[in-house]
Amino acid sequence: MTKIRNKLLFAFVLISLIPLVVVGGYALTSISGSLKSASSGKLNDKVIILSSQIEDFLKNVSNDLFYLRDSTALRTMIGDGVGEVDRGLARQKLEEDFLAFSRHKKIYHQVRFLDVSGMEIVRVDRNRDESAIVAHDRLQNKKQRYYFADTAELTNGQLMISPLDLNRERGKVEKPLRPVIRYGTPVYDKNNQFRGIVLFNVMADKFLELTRKKSGREQILFIDNDGYYYSHPNAKKEWGKESDLNTGANFNIDHPNAAAEIIGSNQLSTLVLNENIIAASPVFLDREKNIMLGNIIDIVPTKDVFSSVTMFRNIFLAISVVVFIVTLILAVTLAKSITDPIIYLTTTTDAMSKGALSSPVSVKSRDETKLLAEAIERLRKSMLILLKRK
Repeated sequence: MTKIRNKLLFAFVLISLIPLVVVGGYALTSISGSLKSASSGKLNDKVIILSSQIEDFLKNVSNDLFYLRDSTALRTMIGDGVGEVDRGLARQKLEEDFLAFSRHKKIYHQVRFLDVSGMEIVRVDRNRDESAIVAHDRLQNKKQRYYFADTAELTNGQLMISPLDLNRERGKVEKPLRPVIRYGTPVYDKNNQFRGIVLFNVMADKFLELTRKKSGREQILFIDNDGYYYSHPNAKKEWGKESDLNTGANFNIDHPNAAAEIIGSNQLSTLVLNENIIAASPVFLDREKNIMLGNIIDIVPTKDVFSSVTMFRNIFLAISVVVFIVTLILAVTLAKSITDPIIYLTTTTDAMSKGALSSPVSVKSRDETKLLAEAIERLRKSMLILLKRK
């Protein structure tokens, strides 16, 4: 009888276990995959949003530049007005326009007009949320700076966008550090003669702050097209390029396994490494997406990204164990309910064969074993009648 009970128990457990393993395994794999995709998708969304915020911040700079280039005050300054020009008054008017513009926009460290020799003619600086016209005796000649030469070479209507770097005053990196992007366009008069350039220094700190928000062990990085850091949780690693602070700190040194796929990439990238998941998105400086500023990078420990997957698996396995235990208990109970009457009837009939006919045969079940018990009971009574006749 023990063998029958074991067979029944095995059959019940097997029948319940197969669907649990098949369906549960499929659900575990499918849902885990979906959770992994969703978790990775959140990283992608984050770097895309950050890159879009920076691009949105810069998208109107070119319009502002062309607006000042075509302003009445600047056209008058270069002699495109009607009649004789009082250059002193024209310069004063241009200074006033640049000052009002700087106060209104608030994102430009410097707004400048340089003549054909590279000399600053009008310059407005913004420091500590205050805009001011720079005195004439403090104006500088920028002919030797790359951004003047690059802008002066352009044709009418073209735009120069510099790399993001640290501002220099009189050849030295300004302290405290002031990261800027320079936008410039050449100025031509009505006779198509080159008369100078309009130049903006965009205060990069305004958008670099977006990348400096910390969250747990997550790292948000912003690198240039050579892998040097514009922004890093460890400020000592920033501005490692030779033309800036020359620290040498570089994404390629810190993350050699990911550098080749991320540095300079103009597409969204997601890398799943052993310890970290890395998402990166390019940042463009122009609407045509031809000029790249660099890449926003989000680095998060793999176990943190997939914590929801791990939690789901643990809960799923815990539920599976509980279901299996409950199934096992039910199977034991059911097998016992089937085999106990059979064991009882077997024991009873064996006793009857040895002459023990005094006890009536009865089972509580309502299935075929009850019919068998009733048949054995009739047999017992018949045997008693036969014994009395003797």
